[in-house]
Amino acid sequence: MSDPQTNLLPPQIIEQLRREDSDRFLSSLFAPAETRGHLWALYALDRDLKQIPHKVSEPMLGAIRFQWWRDTIGGIYQGQQQGHELVPALAAAIEAGSLPPERFHAWLDAREDEMAEDPFADMEMMRSHARRAEGTIMEMGAMLLGRGETSSASGAFGEAYGLIDLLKRCGAAAGRRSAFLPMDGLAGKQEAVFSGRLAPEAKAVFQAVAREAAARLKEASRDTSLRPDAAALPAMLHAGLVPAYARLFAREDFDFLRSAPEIPAFRRQIALMARAMRRRI
Repeated sequence: MSDPQTNLLPPQIIEQLRREDSDRFLSSLFAPAETRGHLWALYALDRDLKQIPHKVSEPMLGAIRFQWWRDTIGGIYQGQQQGHELVPALAAAIEAGSLPPERFHAWLDAREDEMAEDPFADMEMMRSHARRAEGTIMEMGAMLLGRGETSSASGAFGEAYGLIDLLKRCGAAAGRRSAFLPMDGLAGKQEAVFSGRLAPEAKAVFQAVAREAAARLKEASRDTSLRPDAAALPAMLHAGLVPAYARLFAREDFDFLRSAPEIPAFRRQIALMARAMRRRI
């Protein structure tokens, strides 16, 4: 599936990515085989970071875990490769793409912000968060694919997909009393959401974020200056799934607290293949 010299991840980690982060995993299959292991290293780290709030009993313990990752990644830049099964693969990716440490800092800071009960005061803050997290990952992915400056494109497409990713995780976040929605639109109904009750105000703001994601993607896709070249495309291709998710989330029978926020894999594969063939997101 990939070059064994560049894929240093344990097989079970790759299988977890295939099952739990399938949008990005499917997109990575359009990248050259020798680079996939590096992309998977980034995605595996992101998977671990997203899980931290669900694994700790209080925010302080989560903060300690995030700081541990900062120290561990800092150690990689100092030539240390120990402490976690992802470290060898991350070290190889950092070397292959000359990935700058400040990108990791922005990414980890964004994921740590997700531990708050109300991380997003408004839509603008939610959009900014999506750029800091998903946009940064896309940018580093493009670096691994041999492309240089892609921050504008990765930021725009990362914002669109990052909003969808937050919506996909909205139900799970509510289960741990965190609102992955703009607080100014919830109208004080977050307690109902935390209790498992889908208030009309929460449903309306959820759908508003989905529409915003689709609008951000449409705007970015129309801007020819943001169009990634064929080499960088696999790092951002999954943003092409935003319209399909936006349609799913707009359905009246979709309950983000209980409905599965997924689209059948074969439909996503077809959508990604069509975009890859057109070389456009």
